[in-house]
Amino acid sequence: MKFRELRDPDRLHALIEAMLLMETDSALGSLLRQIVATATSLAGARYGALGVLARDGVTLSEFITYGFEGNEGANISHLPTGRGVLGETIRGGRPLRIDDLAEDPSSVGFPPGHPPMHRFLGVPVVTRTGHVWGNLYITEPLDGEPFSYDDELLLATFGRVAGAVIDQSNLRRELRELSVAEERERLARDLHDTVIQRLFGVGLGLQMALPRLGDDAARDRVNLALDELNETIHDIRTTIFEIDQDRATEDTLRQRATALTNEVGSRLGVQAHLQMETGLSQLVNEHCAHHTIQALREILSNIVRHSEATHVDVNLGSDGDYLVLGVSDNGVGFDNVSSVGRGLRNLVTRAHDLGGECVIESSAGSGTLVTWTALKKA
Repeated sequence: MKFRELRDPDRLHALIEAMLLMETDSALGSLLRQIVATATSLAGARYGALGVLARDGVTLSEFITYGFEGNEGANISHLPTGRGVLGETIRGGRPLRIDDLAEDPSSVGFPPGHPPMHRFLGVPVVTRTGHVWGNLYITEPLDGEPFSYDDELLLATFGRVAGAVIDQSNLRRELRELSVAEERERLARDLHDTVIQRLFGVGLGLQMALPRLGDDAARDRVNLALDELNETIHDIRTTIFEIDQDRATEDTLRQRATALTNEVGSRLGVQAHLQMETGLSQLVNEHCAHHTIQALREILSNIVRHSEATHVDVNLGSDGDYLVLGVSDNGVGFDNVSSVGRGLRNLVTRAHDLGGECVIESSAGSGTLVTWTALKKA
């Protein structure tokens, strides 16, 4: 099917107008909802949906609907995952048009609470590289007639347009993230090369002035200032450690974890020992690896800031489908685990987002153990 096959001037005009109205600067979730609404209106249908393919390429990770009114959507017991007719669209990778869903052999029916549907048209959403990103589905033409070849052609063309728009949106987001990462790197470099060096200079000047001070009270004040300078330098180094991004995504999980634990010793003066299960890097996908390193960075940062620890043990292993990160320290610990700060609460949230959990065990004077888990293929 080619764009020039569209012969109806009104439909061609509507398609071009829809293309021009697509807001590529919108957040991805908002953009996807706009795509579904535009496709449904463009084809003159009552209901529409966009199924986002999961990483396995055969199931749906997200299903965005349009046209459900009142409690229609809320009453559906569960959303589709890619079986039945939807599965046929995924496997076929081409438009699928059905006049009566009830008579189609691939149909598996509807879940309880789902509104009745008969006419169906599904097309792939294809990016500029040819990758099938998901599928657009529309049902129930407003005129009551079966979907036509022209409807199929229109929606298939819009599916390719939507794929290009999604590509552009993702590229914009990646460029923004790159810009933020570069700015964070510049900030970390300036803190290290300029601010810390100036503080060292101030501290050195104060130390050289100490022997010349005859007043004990003045010497005490200078010594107090030197202590504060050392603490400030330590805080700045910790801040640099926190904002330093995990940029080497081409490195394995082992390489990144090793670099991070070594960084704690060289920059922050806390001995850190890493023990990691052999072959674990090959069992974990990039998404899980990235978040594992971010979790480890956050745990180590909390230890340096609050625990007064001198030694940290980091263990990376697996338990079935799960990656297991364990970090223990010999710091001061704390009694009330339920009152942990925002940093540790962020660890819990990050673990839950990856299908795992975060357990914190600590008591005053006995250090802390953080056990953080995530699905290896999350």
